[in-house]
Amino acid sequence: MITLISEQDLRRLRDVRLRALAEDPAAFIETHANASAFSDDRWRERATPTERQASFGYEREGRFDGLVSCFVADDPATAFLVAMWVAPELRGTGAARELVESALHWGRERGAERVCLSVEGDNPGAARLYEKCGFAETNDPPPFPYEANPGSRFYVYDL
Repeated sequence: MITLISEQDLRRLRDVRLRALAEDPAAFIETHANASAFSDDRWRERATPTERQASFGYEREGRFDGLVSCFVADDPATAFLVAMWVAPELRGTGAARELVESALHWGRERGAERVCLSVEGDNPGAARLYEKCGFAETNDPPPFPYEANPGSRFYVYDL
């Protein structure tokens, strides 16, 4: 089941994010060491949905076994999908697609015209997922509010 993460989910958000960073470190820009040092206030900020940001968890047996976050930066027409991860045993079950669809729906509700994301260059599984979800790879992405790693691939979904 997909859940909009809120402040009371702070610990479950932290747990799933740290698990993702530990199990698949090459898939993310952020590191486990960096995220492990975050204060509760920082996790609370990440967990609290606003008009500019939200996170969704794939809830199973009382914990999150999947995560996606989305946010709007300077350009309200562009939403960004980040921090996408599902537990290995859920890959290929549709859980990841449900999380992506939650982020797309969130972007539509805020009037965004597109959702953008970056994929680490050595993560073909993620690239296939986004392509199956309707994202198109682009060599001319809009400005990103973060610096992607060298070799990253960029995708856009027009809402």
